[in-house]
Amino acid sequence: MILTHAPRQSRRRHPRPSRHGLAALGLVLALALLVGTFALVTGGNAANSRRHDLHHQSITLLESAIQTAQALGDELESDLRLPVDEEAGVWIDVKVIVSGDQPNQIEATLVRNNRPGISIRRQQRGNS
Repeated sequence: MILTHAPRQSRRRHPRPSRHGLAALGLVLALALLVGTFALVTGGNAANSRRHDLHHQSITLLESAIQTAQALGDELESDLRLPVDEEAGVWIDVKVIVSGDQPNQIEATLVRNNRPGISIRRQQRGNS
């Protein structure tokens, strides 16, 4: 009986990554970190800009409501509710603030879903 030996399997280790490969991997990770940071900063700036624009629009809307109340003059005896978006539940409450020692003021408050939000006051015109 003749025995044949099976070919020996090589016990080679996996080759080590070269130093150039590790340097390239580090460079790719650093670049990914840089791009990710840039994206976060750019997104944050865009969100802040949008928030600023919405705040400015709200102030402009409240100023317009006060001008509407000023046009009513002395006819504005009770609170006034001006709808902005009825489906979304947004309106502006306008009321006259009477104080004995100061001129009357008109206050406009932006209300969303029955929760008061930003509010401004202006002196009532024609009232001393």
